[in-house]
Amino acid sequence: MLEYNIQVNNGVEAFGTGDQKTISVNEAPKAVSLDFVSEEIHHANELIPKRAVQEVLANFADVAARLMSEGFAIQFVKDGNVVLRLYADMHIKGGNINLARAKELDPAVTEITTENAGDLVTKAGIAIRAKAEVEQTFTDMLLSYKPQLQRKAVVEKQKVERKDGTGTSNTGEGGNTGDGNTDTGDDLEG
Repeated sequence: MLEYNIQVNNGVEAFGTGDQKTISVNEAPKAVSLDFVSEEIHHANELIPKRAVQEVLANFADVAARLMSEGFAIQFVKDGNVVLRLYADMHIKGGNINLARAKELDPAVTEITTENAGDLVTKAGIAIRAKAEVEQTFTDMLLSYKPQLQRKAVVEKQKVERKDGTGTSNTGEGGNTGDGNTDTGDDLEG
């Protein structure tokens, strides 16, 4: 059973919806324990002891993070098709660099070239985050189980005003960028 909430949004000025009401749907998943997942994997293949599954899953995040930090992508494959891919995603801090931003970073810049691109990126810094990409094959697998839907609640969200002329902001609670990612603030260079 897939539970979901319906949300009535009363506009977000930063997204240009002003006073327009919109309706969105948000999933309301229930968390499962490592023990539960281990039991399910053991049921799928009884040759794999539940305790072994628990140990693998308990160590997975540390091993995955280390491998990703070394430049590897971790790919989960089903019948020869990648279903899930984990990797270190990188972006220039503050967004892409145009000529105006290049001049802010280095007043001597008159144009963006392959020669000065590296220095400009180094001055801006690179934000790194763990990222997971789900491929269509995984969605197809999910849908093959014919999930049933159940509405949990209908909630209303108040209008979100634009911040003091700073443009749009995706920053949510706790320093998150609104997409599940936290910018560590570390100036990592490329």
